[in-house]
Amino acid sequence: MIDPSMGTAPVTMTEYVTVEGLETEVSRLNSELEASETKIDQLNNALASMTADRDFWQARAHDRQMMIDNLEQYVKDQFDYIDEEISQSLVDIFGLNISKDYDVTVTVTFSGVVSVPLNYDMDDLENDLSAGLEAHYYSGNVEADFSEDRMEIDWSES
Repeated sequence: MIDPSMGTAPVTMTEYVTVEGLETEVSRLNSELEASETKIDQLNNALASMTADRDFWQARAHDRQMMIDNLEQYVKDQFDYIDEEISQSLVDIFGLNISKDYDVTVTVTFSGVVSVPLNYDMDDLENDLSAGLEAHYYSGNVEADFSEDRMEIDWSES
């Protein structure tokens, strides 16, 4: 049963929790916060160290690649003056590519018979006929890639 002498005042937490208990809880939470901040600082320091290490090793790898590229160019430039056995050893050790690239034009001729309607204008054949040639060749030390760049048709009545 409710005692009418109690009034209608709201019930507060202080009726159930002591000031000492709250101070203890605040102190515990502050300690956890400090520990978390310390851990965050440690993680940030570790991250900064790893970033510095990554940057250092990336720079070293870049420097090494530049040295290999310079060696490759030197071997290409001095190929006629370097002993073949030495140049081959450099190629094998460093994985150098000492080939030269040349632009070439290869003419291929195809012949055949084309059947068209009687009223067909043979001058339209180049526009109406499509053919394509793409090829990759490898023979010993020679490698080549070809693709068609133009098509011309000569015709005569058979």
